[in-house]
Amino acid sequence: MRLIFILSVAFLYATSCVAQNDLIILKKNHRTIQSFFPGSEINFSTNVRYYEGQITDIKRDSVFMVQYDIRHIYSPNLGVFVLDTVSEYHFAVNYKNIISLGKSHSNFDWNASGAALFGGGTLLTTAGLITWIFAKPNTRYYARPALVISSAALAAIGYVLLKSGNKSMKLGKKYTLHYIKLK
Repeated sequence: MRLIFILSVAFLYATSCVAQNDLIILKKNHRTIQSFFPGSEINFSTNVRYYEGQITDIKRDSVFMVQYDIRHIYSPNLGVFVLDTVSEYHFAVNYKNIISLGKSHSNFDWNASGAALFGGGTLLTTAGLITWIFAKPNTRYYARPALVISSAALAAIGYVLLKSGNKSMKLGKKYTLHYIKLK
């Protein structure tokens, strides 16, 4: 019984001594949107350049990151191209130098979908209007008004998606970054 008690106390002591890392919190109108900590992916811009990588540590107001250079390399043994990590770059950026953060990566590209809807809707609207105006009703090439209206609606939805998708969050009044020291 004593052995179980000693092992449980040792286990609890070992788990409570884990070092906590500092955090950087992104807030929108004083509400927390996202937390950045070691191991999380981040992409942001400074006055100098654009950064994208994985956070390795956050210390003394600086974000330490690693960026991997991954390329398609030809493998003569396999006879195909494979992904290979050519190099990795370690760097640090002060969090106060960040001027905008990119949206988190998602599997769906709103800009491409908006462009496709806008282009297709515009093309269908133009063709529908031409045939609606110049063709006689109830003939083979006559476009019904419902087709023209729905294709114009698709073009409008595409325009909205194209303008609103995947924009960066500029820090200032609306978005703010806060450094939280935990140690």
